[in-house]
Amino acid sequence: MYEYRRRNNLGFGSILLIIIFIIIIIGFLILYFINKGKFWDFLPATSIVIIILSLIFAIFNMARRSSGGFIFIIFFLIFLGGLVLSSLFGPFALNKNAQKAADDADYNAAIKNYNEIIKTYSTSKYYDEALKNIVFDYYNTGDYENTIKYLNLGIEKKIINSESLDVKRMFSDSYSKLAEKAYKNQDYNSASLNYVMAIDILKDIFTNFPNSDEAFISTYKIPEYLYKAAESYKKMGNYNQGIEILKELIKDYPESDYSKQSGSLIFDSYIEEVLNLIENLKYKEALDEYLSALDLASESGTQIQSTAYDSQIFSKIPEDTLLEYTINICEDGKHERALQIFTFMLNSYPDQTETINPYYAACKIGIISKGTYDTLPEIKESFTIKNQGNFVLNINNKSEKELILYFNGSKGSLFVIKAKSRLDITLPMGSYDIAAEFSDNTPPVYYGQFNFEENKKYSQVFSAEKSTTETTKKESKSNNSESTTITTATTTTETTLAQ
Repeated sequence: MYEYRRRNNLGFGSILLIIIFIIIIIGFLILYFINKGKFWDFLPATSIVIIILSLIFAIFNMARRSSGGFIFIIFFLIFLGGLVLSSLFGPFALNKNAQKAADDADYNAAIKNYNEIIKTYSTSKYYDEALKNIVFDYYNTGDYENTIKYLNLGIEKKIINSESLDVKRMFSDSYSKLAEKAYKNQDYNSASLNYVMAIDILKDIFTNFPNSDEAFISTYKIPEYLYKAAESYKKMGNYNQGIEILKELIKDYPESDYSKQSGSLIFDSYIEEVLNLIENLKYKEALDEYLSALDLASESGTQIQSTAYDSQIFSKIPEDTLLEYTINICEDGKHERALQIFTFMLNSYPDQTETINPYYAACKIGIISKGTYDTLPEIKESFTIKNQGNFVLNINNKSEKELILYFNGSKGSLFVIKAKSRLDITLPMGSYDIAAEFSDNTPPVYYGQFNFEENKKYSQVFSAEKSTTETTKKESKSNNSESTTITTATTTTETTLAQ
């Protein structure tokens, strides 16, 4: 006879667990909409626990013939599905796929998966790893803009260590590659900015990692990037910035090949800036810049044919403005540069000769007195004359060369004495600095000081042979180009005076 066994009711523990599972399901549904990253992170572990508990309680209740045992089978199936989904979708699956793609050198596929994690699952535990790895994948594909973007994002979120040597290396490489690309595309603004960024990072590497290979390499890369940054600034019309960078290159990396090339570039940059200033009627600033360029070229040993540039610059400046400026720098002791401009003016504006000559003489005396010179031949008092307030100096030039005398007392004076001839010079009494040179610029040159009394006539003889008097040597400040310019000036002035 068949014996019917009555089904048992669910126990308190089973009912409590069912309630908990239902709450967990509701919680996961809410979490999915408000935080997908955490949803997919919690789902696998939670699913495994509930699968195990559901299986245990399902078996237990079915053995007891409890009426609600099938409910645990439903929970088992639900969370088994959740476990399967978490392995196929979500950040875990994306991270696994990205790693496999990167291992296969399929960096674009890896980037796609990591980007999905970063954009969609920013709260996931896989986010940090995705952000780190995507940087390398972008770097490996040559996408340097995104390399920099995600490096900065990682540093901002304190996931990537900004002080790491590898990070700094990636930054410097990325900025330099972007700069090169921009330069080729004639985007000089972007090129200059990226070169400067690369330079700053390489300097940081050299300072903080002095024994690394990257620090050694930086000593070659920094001069190159400085030069290219300066070129970029020049091409975009930012001459001042380019000049400052070139000055840094010359100062800090004097042995670099790029430093040796920079002299011409910095001079060209100055010229462009000078012409721009002239165009905007800023004449004094233009002249200051031009003379600064000449000084820098002289210091760096750059060979500049200044005569051609003189004409190009000075001819664009009003005559009176140029004269006033030159007189001011002459009085400030910048004799070489003042003489350079006076030379141009004597050639271009002969009607200004009378005005220019006193200052020209002062400049010549200033230059000769600071160079190597012989003392002046003896000045002898000949006899008394009647010439109130004045004195007379008879110059006897016995040499085969034309002689030029420069006087600087209350004002400057300049005199030309032809070969084998005499000249009486009448000037106001007083103390004078006197310099003399031959018109062909051959030695010797002479310098001295003398006090001339009123109503007196003096004589001085310049012989054909070189003076045997004591030679005074001082450091000369004139460079080769200046000497050439001065020679031209002297010849021109002599011709004017002789006529």
